[in-house]
Amino acid sequence: MKRIPASRASSGTSQVERAYASIKAAIVAGRHPPGSPLSEAALADEYDMSRTPIREGLSRLWQEQYLDRVPGRGYFVARITVQAITDTFEVRRLLEGAAAAKAAELATALEIQQMRVLSGVRLAETDYRDAEAANTRFHLAIASAARNRLAVELTERCLAQVDRFLSLGMAPAPLQDSAFEAHVAIAEAIASRDGASARRLMEEHLDRGSAGMREALLRGEVAIGVSR
Repeated sequence: MKRIPASRASSGTSQVERAYASIKAAIVAGRHPPGSPLSEAALADEYDMSRTPIREGLSRLWQEQYLDRVPGRGYFVARITVQAITDTFEVRRLLEGAAAAKAAELATALEIQQMRVLSGVRLAETDYRDAEAANTRFHLAIASAARNRLAVELTERCLAQVDRFLSLGMAPAPLQDSAFEAHVAIAEAIASRDGASARRLMEEHLDRGSAGMREALLRGEVAIGVSR
């Protein structure tokens, strides 16, 4: 087997990562709407790279359920459905409820201070993108304090999906109002080393978020893409 030089292998890997990250960011931001087709050739031209890293990036995004794959037709941006929202929040409930309980046991004083600072951001009074970034930092701070790298990675993936739901037209203000109060309560439960309360508060917070997004989808406030 012909050995690929390390520099070339590294370059190929970085191209795949760039393709994956660029396409994912465009999907999350809504630049590729749900239901729209993704052409390898067009994306290769847009990102100035060959079709091989584009193809591998698309395959990864399909595995992560950002895309649907139709035999003979290629990839399409996955549509937002009630089931997709439910699945995402069920995973978050399991992961983040457990992480909040573990963080109450393991978080350092500095980590607790950071959570309190992040929980004090009134999301409804902040620009949408800044609010979403603050929300992400809060949830990842808890996952990180639980000392589980896989939980951090999976939580980050779920949060990216939630960001995609919100970027498609749902009015986030009502959820942001309740999120502020929930974040403060969760941070204080962790600071008090009350794992049971931290878990319960996190689960209740995520249940409200899931219900709010499902209702918004059913009211037509979130774009769901076109039939194909």
